[in-house]
Amino acid sequence: MDIFEKRFGQQHTRYIQDDTATVNCVIETAQQVNGHTEYLLRLERGYVKQYSWKILRRYNDFAELQKHLSISEIDLPFPGKKLFGNMRPDFIAERRKALQLYINTVLMNPILASSLPAKRFVDPDSYSQSFHDQAVQNALLCLRSEGLWSLGSTLGAIGWRLRKHYFKVTQKPPDTKSSSKSLVKSGSQTHAQIKQSSVTGADQLLDASASSELVLEWLEYGPDKYIDDKELGGILKSLVGLQHPNIEALHYAMHNENGCLVIRKFHKHGTLKDILCMATPKNPFLSKYGNPKGRMALSMKQVAVYGKQILEVLIFLHSKGYPYGHLHSGNIVIIDDCVKLLDIENYVLGVPSFYRPFFVQHGKIYKSEAIDVYCFGHILFEMAMGYPMQESIVRQITDCPEILKNLLESILSKEACKTGLPSLEQLLAHDFFKQYSPSEICTKPLNDESQKPHLKLSLNAKEAIKQAILKTENRLREEQKSVKNQKRIVRVQELMSSEEEKRKSKHKAKQEYKQSKLKQQGSLQNNNGRLALSAVGATGSVTESSEISPRSLNRMNSVITNNTSQDAMQDLKSPPPTPAAYQSSNEAETRQTIRHHTQQSINEMSPPGAASSVDRQSSSPNITSDEQVSAETEIERSALLESICKFNRGSLRKVRSND
Repeated sequence: MDIFEKRFGQQHTRYIQDDTATVNCVIETAQQVNGHTEYLLRLERGYVKQYSWKILRRYNDFAELQKHLSISEIDLPFPGKKLFGNMRPDFIAERRKALQLYINTVLMNPILASSLPAKRFVDPDSYSQSFHDQAVQNALLCLRSEGLWSLGSTLGAIGWRLRKHYFKVTQKPPDTKSSSKSLVKSGSQTHAQIKQSSVTGADQLLDASASSELVLEWLEYGPDKYIDDKELGGILKSLVGLQHPNIEALHYAMHNENGCLVIRKFHKHGTLKDILCMATPKNPFLSKYGNPKGRMALSMKQVAVYGKQILEVLIFLHSKGYPYGHLHSGNIVIIDDCVKLLDIENYVLGVPSFYRPFFVQHGKIYKSEAIDVYCFGHILFEMAMGYPMQESIVRQITDCPEILKNLLESILSKEACKTGLPSLEQLLAHDFFKQYSPSEICTKPLNDESQKPHLKLSLNAKEAIKQAILKTENRLREEQKSVKNQKRIVRVQELMSSEEEKRKSKHKAKQEYKQSKLKQQGSLQNNNGRLALSAVGATGSVTESSEISPRSLNRMNSVITNNTSQDAMQDLKSPPPTPAAYQSSNEAETRQTIRHHTQQSINEMSPPGAASSVDRQSSSPNITSDEQVSAETEIERSALLESICKFNRGSLRKVRSND
């Protein structure tokens, strides 16, 4: 017995895994091994760094994954195969980037990421076993004890859950000898069935199964399974006896240590998702919903009628202390404009919700009622628009009435997810349902007294469900805290990188400013040198090869500045002459002063033998008076510009005047 207990413990730990947790993949490097290239992949599950592992994959492994996912007809950026030159380092680097883009696209798509080929590619250790074979063994084990049902062929992967399998099932003819026996319940296996203690009851069940096609569903336990086997058997028995016009009844239910088996009616028209995607119900999940060939949205009246029925059944379940938690378009069927919910048993089995990757990002959505409200918002959006939401919040709502837009924003907007969602009763009282839905809907099933809403749970079952709700909410809150911390870390890293970029850009701008400043100073010095040379060349005293030092230029500026200040003082002391006389006298004095000081500066800067040449050039008869005037004007402008550019207050000195 110890061996079997150990084996059960290993299987139980192995199966308790959240298949909806996101997986991140990073191709770290590529290496050449035995003539081929292998890529090292680092993967992380969820938002906790400790759940990480590494695997090696070849290009052929990526190609095999693409082959399995091609049934979805989703356009994926898969790089093509190259026969020659595929071992070059530059080509391997380019292919690694292309494969990274491909695997990111696969894992970001909810439909592709939840498929078994994608799970086996990124996590072969957890998904390498044959789930189908295990489902067949457990289903046969559960049905063998009673002998009322015969397991048929499989329906394939028509659902999105990896650990849920669908089979055809038929009921065996009743045995008169054993039909009067009561149902047997043991400690290891517990089953619940519609009450039948006579041949007449068995015949009624046989007639019901013959009139419609039945389907057997086997589902393994999830990570939120907190109810023990003893209480779980009583809850399943209550769910088999549940009666509500908007809930699909269970024909049979049984569970063991590995999972649960239920039998219910199969609807040939499919679920609400099949109607919206215009898909065939028995086709594989990837081909039905990957890239549907057609989409259809419901009318506002249908949206209001179906939405009102969903809210009513959710309010009924919560009033009984039983949360639903698994509302999505694949769990809804429409029969004669009447909604019926499926998979009512999923909550007590602890399996994750379809929208869990969405509401785990919002810390305010952790209560069981808030989860049902949030999922209802997604259903309302999908019915009205014809396509599902791809994000956890709605960005912009168009092509719908304003009253429906307000209703959707109260559930799916960013502000609503931060502050809190409305209750089920508040949603039912919204003006949208009053305006578009009639007062009485789906009244046919209520004509029969046996079809009135009824769900009876024992006190122990209610307490067990209450404790399971608390533990499920606590696990969700812990995961939401991890998500929040991870987002904070990412935000800090982005800020740090942005600050680093700001520092780099600031340093670069400072360097550019310094370089531009140096260029301006250099160009200014060159211009000043050219101006001084032009001034000296205009007087004909210096040759082209002569150079003027900055010290000499400063001396010239100081002399001109001092003399200009002396002339200004004289002008202030003497009485003002007439304008014409003042202008002529001012021009004459300025020319004489500039000529005198320029001649003095040139004599100081010129070599000893240059004075005679200057005298000879100044007394040359070839220079006319107009040329002298233009030269003097040019010298005046150059000197003034030089004095302005090279003005230094510290170089000023007191000059005595003889006035």
